[in-house]
Amino acid sequence: MSKIWYLSPSCQGTNVGINGYGTEQEQMYLLADAIIPHLDRAGVSFILADRDASLSRRVTESNGAGAGFHLCLHSNAGGGGKAWGPVALYYSSAGEAFGRKLVDALLALGQANNRSYNLKQQQGLYELRRTAAPACLLEVDFHDSAVGVEFLTKRRGEIAEAIAKVIIEADGKQFVPVTAGEYADEAVRLGLFPPDTNWQTAMTCEAAAELAVKLIHKMKRGE
Repeated sequence: MSKIWYLSPSCQGTNVGINGYGTEQEQMYLLADAIIPHLDRAGVSFILADRDASLSRRVTESNGAGAGFHLCLHSNAGGGGKAWGPVALYYSSAGEAFGRKLVDALLALGQANNRSYNLKQQQGLYELRRTAAPACLLEVDFHDSAVGVEFLTKRRGEIAEAIAKVIIEADGKQFVPVTAGEYADEAVRLGLFPPDTNWQTAMTCEAAAELAVKLIHKMKRGE
């Protein structure tokens, strides 16, 4: 049965990781942005928490919308640079079951893991105990370790796809992979290539250079 998924990326804008990671809030919203297109293609209904929303506001929104599941996205800290791997925190048995699927999906990507546990019941966290819907807080990896940061930043697309697949399957829908044609259409729409570009042929070095230059100019203009 279809349900509303409430996505709650971290609101910790001052929690900074190592090696240029940036903040936990920034990275988790980037992850959510990568998850959402997969949900859209599969027809999954969701609500994304505003960046400036407090924990109490997020719980109120989730409960008010009648969300079927409340998923918090976080990156971990406190490992002293020596910890890596996913950890799913839960309150209820339904949260535990979903957290286990998320952890298994991430580990299936080959994510490095030295945790003695990957699932833990946590009854004191506000978002887990105050939501009407089952909830899970996923610590994707540690942002205070080089191993964790590399996984979080360099493999964001794979992480997003893995999480999206778990959500989509739990929602009773079918995962629809991104096609090369979708990327090609978007590139034309953005004006990176003319509409008559032949996408069936391999990209030449000249075309790749043209794309790179256009992207750099767009970034400088703030587009």
